Amino acid sequence: MRLRVVRVRKNPKETYSVLVVDDSDDDRFFLRRSIQTDSRLTIVAEVCNGEDAIAYLSGKTVFGDREKFPFPDLMLLDLKMPRKNGYEVLQWLRTQKFEQLVVVVLSGSTLPEDAAKCRVLGADDYKMKTAREEERNTLVREIESLVDKKRRR
Repeated sequence: MRLRVVRVRKNPKETYSVLVVDDSDDDRFFLRRSIQTDSRLTIVAEVCNGEDAIAYLSGKTVFGDREKFPFPDLMLLDLKMPRKNGYEVLQWLRTQKFEQLVVVVLSGSTLPEDAAKCRVLGADDYKMKTAREEERNTLVREIESLVDKKRRR
């Protein structure tokens, strides 16, 4: 008699942890709502400025406990923030070895030079913030696909 080993995958699609970096309470609220609706993304933390984003990713200050503050698979980063803006966070990331971290800039800026500068600084993508729920849900699905693609490499 032949035995065949079959691996059962509990979840055929991987889930991803997310660090949200945005100083707008409203933007974080609506993003959180879209992610919680029907997504494979799980927000592990939200911070309001670039200094806290760097501290979180470094595991410094209050973020030193990786059980409580796990390193994220994905960072959703706003550009215009106090105490280090998104560009400064991207510049700092260039000095780090976080190859698996996917960085998507979410901005209200429609300026092509903002998107270009973010990509030059290493952002994996640049997306526009939107107030429309359907567009936010589409945005979340696009971000999931981006993380899937980067993980397969």
